[in-house]
Amino acid sequence: MKKNLLAIAIALPLSLFAADMDANGIVTKKSSTDVKTTIDRIEMMVKKKGLTFFIRINHQENAKKAGGPDLDDAELIIFGNPKAGLKLMTKDPKAGLDLPLKMLAYKAKDGNVYLSYRDVKFYEKIYNLEGCKVQNKMSKMLDIFSERATLSPEAFEVLLQKNKKAAKAVEAAH
Repeated sequence: MKKNLLAIAIALPLSLFAADMDANGIVTKKSSTDVKTTIDRIEMMVKKKGLTFFIRINHQENAKKAGGPDLDDAELIIFGNPKAGLKLMTKDPKAGLDLPLKMLAYKAKDGNVYLSYRDVKFYEKIYNLEGCKVQNKMSKMLDIFSERATLSPEAFEVLLQKNKKAAKAVEAAH
């Protein structure tokens, strides 16, 4: 069963996974797991890739501390690569309004968990980034992160096992 899930995941192009962005550049994907696990996975990938992890914000906890109304589970993670962000900000300093990168996992009124983020490709519509191409790489990274973070527990475990085998093979080659 696990091998079949992996075979399917590898065979499908990422474009089949990617959700369309809305008019504001927001991409939303349904998660196969809870909010905490979805954000845990993003944090793990951020750290593994060597990106800067800035903060993780639990909106539900903060609403309770503020004495506000009950808020459904929602967590925001903020991370980035200062070198990549600098390339955008040297073209247009206002790009700093959307940097560092953010991803939000939340439980919606329909009972499902979703992961949303602003696609970096959308920045071209709101900032003067003429000649800058780093946003394409950043967009692809967010797509990969979101795909992996929203996998079912079984499919995510298969992905982890595959990565462990690959790491061992690289280690053995050196």
